[in-house]
Amino acid sequence: MTILLSLIFLIASCKKDNTPPDLQFKTGANYTSTNLTLGLGGSFTVGLIANKEKDDLNLIYTEVAFDGTNSPNRIFHTYMNSSERKHAERDITITCRNQAGTERWVFNVNDADGRISKKEIKVTVQ
Repeated sequence: MTILLSLIFLIASCKKDNTPPDLQFKTGANYTSTNLTLGLGGSFTVGLIANKEKDDLNLIYTEVAFDGTNSPNRIFHTYMNSSERKHAERDITITCRNQAGTERWVFNVNDADGRISKKEIKVTVQ
C-alpha cells in the first residue's frame, strides 16, 4: 500500500506545468487595448507587456487577418535578448489598410517550451 501511494504521488508530482507566459496590453492615453473603428489608413499603437511564468520568454510576434479570414499572416516578430527572458515590453504602431473592411490583429508571446499567450484587437476600417 505504501509503495502504491508513493507511486501515485510520484506520478502526480511529475505532471507537466502548461502555464503559458503572461501577456497584457498597456493602457493609457497613447495605447489601444480594445476593439476600435478607424478611417482608411488610420493608425493605432498597442503596448505589450510579457512576463515569464514557467519558462523563459522566447518570441513576440504579431499577425493580421483581413475581412474575416481564419488564417492570419505574420507581419512582425522579434526574439528576446538575454535581458528580456523574464520580462519584455514592446510598443507597436499599426497603420490600417486604405480599404474598408475588418482587420483582426493578434499579438502573441511564446516561451522557451512553446507555450503561447495571445491577445487580439479587431479593427473596423471605414
